[in-house]
Amino acid sequence: MTEQYETYCMADRLFYDTPSQRPTRNPDFPIAARETPAEWAHEPSDTWMYYAPHEHNLPSQGWKIHVSSCLDDAERVLAAVWDYCAPRNLAFKFLRNQATMIMMNSKSAFRGSSGKLVTIYPPDETVFEKTLAELDVLLAGVRGPYILSDLRYADGPLHVRYGGFAERHCVGDDGVRTLALENGDGKLVPDVRGPIFALPPWITLPEFLAPHLAARTAVTTSDLPYEIESAFQFS
Repeated sequence: MTEQYETYCMADRLFYDTPSQRPTRNPDFPIAARETPAEWAHEPSDTWMYYAPHEHNLPSQGWKIHVSSCLDDAERVLAAVWDYCAPRNLAFKFLRNQATMIMMNSKSAFRGSSGKLVTIYPPDETVFEKTLAELDVLLAGVRGPYILSDLRYADGPLHVRYGGFAERHCVGDDGVRTLALENGDGKLVPDVRGPIFALPPWITLPEFLAPHLAARTAVTTSDLPYEIESAFQFS
């Protein structure tokens, strides 16, 4: 599935259109009807609902928190994230409706971004660590897919990745315009979003995440009673 185009297949069974032109076909999650907090901005896109305080001083890039969820737990997750982030002035976004969530978790979805329901943008590593610890308690028992591009936090639905907050672009080695990060030399380089957790070479993993990386690395296929030669298909 091509990541840029599948969204426009949801508008109609016969016509290729912007989903927002046909909102009754795929209504938004009920939480989207909540009143936006005072002094906050709200911007909907075809895929996401964005929320951020007007006076936020986010860096252009940093550690993101992603929350995954199955369909049954989605509204609980959205309510918990809203109730946590709004009073703490933490910018966040979420997939705007169930149809988009199903699409983003389908077998043919882009593996570099599949699994995400919510993204939270902590302004610094201190807030990042605190937010993870507190949301881990609030979201105990939530079931959700593993986000392949991220590092999983503990054994719940929280995942993390270092990436861009602001939308910046550069030209990749393949000549295609792509989302970008600023490297240690101040140069824009591709913000790689692949199906495996990878830390940019100029970024140091926060110490509190070391046990979570160790837990991930400890999972191997060496004890399987057969040898893996190749994959029939990735999904």
